[in-house]
Amino acid sequence: MNATNDIVIIGGGIIGMAIAVDLKLRGASVTVCNRNFPQTASMAAAGMLAPHAEELPPGPLLDLCLKSRWLYPEWIRKLQDLTGLDLGYNPCGILAPVYDLPAAEVRNNHQGQWLDKTAIRLYQTGLGDDVVGGWWYPEDGQVDNRQVMQALRQASQQLGIDVRDGVTIKTLQQKQGKVTSILTNQGELEGNTYIMASGSWASQILPLPVRPIKGQMLAVKMPEIPDEPYPLQRVLYGPQTYLVPRQNGRLIIGATSEDVGWTPHNTPQGIETLIKRATKLYPDVANWEIEEFWWGYRPGTPDELPILGHYGCNNLILATGHYRNGILLAPVTASLIADLVINEKSDPLLEPFKGDRFHTQPSPSPASMTPFNHYPVPKTINGHNGTPSLSSTDELIIAGRKFHSRLMTGTGKYPSIPIMQQSVAASECEIVTVAVRRVQTNAPGHEGLAEALDWGKIWMLPNTAGCQTAEEAVRVARLGREMAKLLGQEDNNFVKLEVIPDTKYLLPDPIGTLEAAEILVKEGFAVLPYINADPILAKRLEEVGCATVMPLGSPIGSGQGIRTQANIEIIIDEANIPVVVDAGIGTPSEASQAMEMGADAVLINSAIALAKNPVLMAKAMGMATVAGRLAYLSGRIPIKDYAIASSPLTGTVV
Repeated sequence: MNATNDIVIIGGGIIGMAIAVDLKLRGASVTVCNRNFPQTASMAAAGMLAPHAEELPPGPLLDLCLKSRWLYPEWIRKLQDLTGLDLGYNPCGILAPVYDLPAAEVRNNHQGQWLDKTAIRLYQTGLGDDVVGGWWYPEDGQVDNRQVMQALRQASQQLGIDVRDGVTIKTLQQKQGKVTSILTNQGELEGNTYIMASGSWASQILPLPVRPIKGQMLAVKMPEIPDEPYPLQRVLYGPQTYLVPRQNGRLIIGATSEDVGWTPHNTPQGIETLIKRATKLYPDVANWEIEEFWWGYRPGTPDELPILGHYGCNNLILATGHYRNGILLAPVTASLIADLVINEKSDPLLEPFKGDRFHTQPSPSPASMTPFNHYPVPKTINGHNGTPSLSSTDELIIAGRKFHSRLMTGTGKYPSIPIMQQSVAASECEIVTVAVRRVQTNAPGHEGLAEALDWGKIWMLPNTAGCQTAEEAVRVARLGREMAKLLGQEDNNFVKLEVIPDTKYLLPDPIGTLEAAEILVKEGFAVLPYINADPILAKRLEEVGCATVMPLGSPIGSGQGIRTQANIEIIIDEANIPVVVDAGIGTPSEASQAMEMGADAVLINSAIALAKNPVLMAKAMGMATVAGRLAYLSGRIPIKDYAIASSPLTGTVV
């Protein structure tokens, strides 16, 4: 067992295996040492993806969790493509019932949507009588953690990762600031880089303040009635307990939190506690068949933050201490640690989670939390937030309506509505696109969005996001027009047309888009169609009467930049209507590039909403759009194959 590998990962739970798969896909040679696969905390979890339901305070951990939740769909898709397994990923939202009515101030300033006693029972019937209301978190969800672990194991086999079970680490051998090898119960193992991802067992190998927090859980089987859904369709995150319904009728109930060291096994007291809490929350649970009991150890740290990054030796990296969020944090941990190994550069996101933070504090106190609901915006310059004004004659005109700003933004994916509001203001945009299904006042989790912006100053661009057919898009567009009227924009006939049946790459359907556009134009809509960068389709859409065309720079939310430049340039050259570059822009330089090409506007959402500081990024995007437009109007110098001195050659001293 003394072969040398590029990377040796200690720990075969979800964190260790996720890192292994990521590194292997990047070309590294990886060996994983795991002591006991069935006993990993990952196998004992419930699989909730719940940064909001857990009410994590603003700060580094919430930032990390939100980024990981955003990465989850693509990460799951990658594993499903590798293995063909259904991983039970379900962004179903989480309902958090409460037994005590929070103060009005709390209800009005909470990151969740408050539901009163009546409303919460519309979301989920059968709740206990003690439930007085609760919070709705539509962007949280769940995954089948056991299926994820199975997929990671299967993917590792297919990729050729060397996974060794039953391996106990005795010691790490060090020399001159480097780990040279590890001694195990199966012999010596050498590697170039060592990653400690052994969860609660990390403190048995290194002097780390990681301790096991025991959690007991059980599962019951929900009754199955022909042609009816199971009784519980939503995750319930109640006081000191949670109920997680799987799509196969299995209901996970958890979990105790016991600081009892390495005391194993389920106990009568622990199971009794779970059942009492569960039946108080949802009384019918008392009559359902028990399927299974189990327990596991969560890796806890004094400040309840994970330990990530280099530690002690320059070839030793830690990825442990994820406590209750190991399942949620797997994608982002894998990505950040793989980047650290391959690129040898630490992402700023890792800074608050360094292991040496415990060495500078005799008694580690809770990590300071950076406010996440306010970002500084550059001070006003000449009364216009620092953005130079364009000439009043250089206006963006769409369907006869004039706009000064050439940046359009959206409302989705922001950490909170206040941050969205600040970002829209900082961008100085005048057009904001909103998915009709989000802005409806009865849309789960998005109540209040219609009131979040001043629609007397912002022009609403309803979009048909989520529609897979032309018929569906037409129906949603009509709803959008009515919504605009309800918001006071009586003459708003705009619609951003999206017909997207492709769930993997989110590429628009050209045939369905053209069909829907023809119908909507005849009904008097100003249609702004989202399309592939197809010059022929763009011309056809212009011919049927669309108000703009909106070619993608690269797939939605990918941040890949403008990969379709040649085609977009043809569209711009041939179009007699405004061309808006939509999707894929990730940086201000790319927004400026689109404008320098001659685009009339850009639409940017993900690059702003998912930035570490959305408000400053919104400001930067607004400034870049103006700069790009000014550059386009100014006209760049010709490109030559030779140098031309910028200083005159005459009159030189000789």
